[in-house]
Amino acid sequence: MKSKINDQVPLSTLIFTLNWEDPESDVRAIDMKEGQTLMTITSGGCNTLNFLLHAPEKIYAVDINPAQTCVMDFKIAAIKNLDHHEFISLLGLIKCDKRLELFSRIQHDLSEESKLFWNANSKLVKKGILFNGKFERFVKLAGKMLNFIQGRKKVEKFFSLETLIEQRDFYNKRWNNKSWKLIFTVMFNKKRLAKKGLVAEYFHFDDGAQTFSESFYNRASKVLCDIPVKSNYFLSAYFTGKYNSENEVPLYLKAENYEKIKRNINKIEVITADTKYWLEKMPCSCIDGFCLSNICELMSEEDTKKLFTEVARTAKPGAKICFRNLMIPREIPEELQNIISKNKCVSENLLATDRSFVYSKVAAYDVIKK
Repeated sequence: MKSKINDQVPLSTLIFTLNWEDPESDVRAIDMKEGQTLMTITSGGCNTLNFLLHAPEKIYAVDINPAQTCVMDFKIAAIKNLDHHEFISLLGLIKCDKRLELFSRIQHDLSEESKLFWNANSKLVKKGILFNGKFERFVKLAGKMLNFIQGRKKVEKFFSLETLIEQRDFYNKRWNNKSWKLIFTVMFNKKRLAKKGLVAEYFHFDDGAQTFSESFYNRASKVLCDIPVKSNYFLSAYFTGKYNSENEVPLYLKAENYEKIKRNINKIEVITADTKYWLEKMPCSCIDGFCLSNICELMSEEDTKKLFTEVARTAKPGAKICFRNLMIPREIPEELQNIISKNKCVSENLLATDRSFVYSKVAAYDVIKK
């Protein structure tokens, strides 16, 4: 729901304070390297910041939701003005009772819109913004339910397992029970989804599932058996509502990466806009890589065509794209597939190894033009 502060700045709901797309999938799909110009969907800002470790020439972080721009502004201003310990303290990765003091030190580097937003949400700043967006609060609720139903000790045991063989054995013998399946029935049923504006009958499932709950159950089961859980910070977030240690976190939060992130921080340009219309204003052949998340699920097929028409126009020859589906199937429009070609081998590997198990498609594409 949109609101206003002082009748000046339109604000919208803060959905994400984290990214829930695996950045390593984007890095591999884009074949990220030094000196590239990238376009990302801002969301929680984590992945855009991670990509600075590859020393790009420029990153355009674009989001239609102004609240997500405020998150990105907050993190950028914090990186510019704080040391690493102060940064992770302000964000909420570690305990801190001086967050409002730290916030006062970064305000001069915030846009006027972001100042208004965060001063109106000072309680959120005081809590630490990580894990406090609308989706993150839902995840924490799901995690509490999981720990109640499965038992905290069993959850802790899963994250202590060292090998995939141990994981599969534990999953089949101790984890995959009626209680585990009940979580998906309760959290991803038609009634709950309808409250969030989603109608289950609208969607199609490409994994043989008939419902949301079955589809998410299938994906979660796969990641628990096929991808190491100990280093999967997405899984710890979903299962415990937090990162389990300071070592298993997104790369931009790690001390050893902080100075490189800080050196490259000015390479990010944050933009609030509808991506397809922002691209329409950009020159031809100017972008090396597009990290599009699953934004087409919010678009009609006509708007999806418009987006990828602009992607094809603004892409440099040989540019690469990472594109996801969550629930609503979207693909490159047929008339553009001679220019934007799916790399099937890379795409299959990305989906098989993606640590954030919620996406039904994680795909890589190449732009073929002269």
